[in-house]
Amino acid sequence: MWFKKVFLNLFIIGSVLGKNLRIHQEVKKGLQKEEKSIIKGINWFGFETEYKNLMCTWSHDIEWHLNTIKEIGFNYIRLPFSLEYIIEGNWKEMDIFFKKSKELGLDVVLDFHRLHSSHQSAKPYDNVYTFDDFLYGWKTILERYKDYDNLKAVDIFNEYQSGNYVEWNSLARQIVSFLETNFPERFQYFIGGTNWGGNIHNMDLSDLPYHDRIRYSIHKYWFSDSEPYDEKWDYSFGDHKPVINVGEWGYMSEVKSETEWAERFVEYLRENDLRDTFFWTYSYNSGDTGGILLEASKSRTGQDCTDVDYKKMLLLHHLWED
Repeated sequence: MWFKKVFLNLFIIGSVLGKNLRIHQEVKKGLQKEEKSIIKGINWFGFETEYKNLMCTWSHDIEWHLNTIKEIGFNYIRLPFSLEYIIEGNWKEMDIFFKKSKELGLDVVLDFHRLHSSHQSAKPYDNVYTFDDFLYGWKTILERYKDYDNLKAVDIFNEYQSGNYVEWNSLARQIVSFLETNFPERFQYFIGGTNWGGNIHNMDLSDLPYHDRIRYSIHKYWFSDSEPYDEKWDYSFGDHKPVINVGEWGYMSEVKSETEWAERFVEYLRENDLRDTFFWTYSYNSGDTGGILLEASKSRTGQDCTDVDYKKMLLLHHLWED
């Protein structure tokens, strides 16, 4: 039944006029009926990579993409960046992103995704960059964008890869304490888990005086999951009492086993009233998951980064709806 209901809403979105995707006004009215407090988030990556810009901007400009993101139902963007991006200091495209996202009323969480633009970082320090370099990076980028009121939160470090929860609790405490000292009462803090962000069971900063602004953020993917799903989800995040959101999750809609995993994951989230999520990802060029936008070879119009994967959007609207 949910499929039919959501399909009717998204059928309107699927109209293609001319070369570009156009969204009818009826969609906006339908989306307004959904619970506004739910985080309907999307990850849009690129600033953390060697491309040093948002993905799919080779097909359309940032404003086009932000309008599309809003029109298909998202209200929050998780924006990854790297320390090397900050050090390089070429802010032009990110400045445009913040200006346009504010105009459109799209909320933003900055995600310190990694240190290097070429590869992932196991921890917020390595043999090239110190922990102080990492903290400097946070201070630099937040000083630049702190006055944008749509910048609601900071995701302190993307994925701590080790299982050493004692160290990660200590590092997380130092990071949020540093940020709170420099930007008092300004941000929500998203705290990821151990094991590539996949386990927040032992994460606890509840003794901090601003714990009401701390969210614990889990990452889940089909390729790092195994049965029994519900039992493992309960342990790794479902039974964690403080506020939780899903910082990353995604799948390939054309692969049956991945779609079955995603549908089961969504039902678990709905059953446990954990509907604040950030889908990975917006652009198609994430090798493990694909994206919301389709590449030219899979699109109806034959254009890169223009058509939407409505199979994924059907499932997301099911997650969001009451």
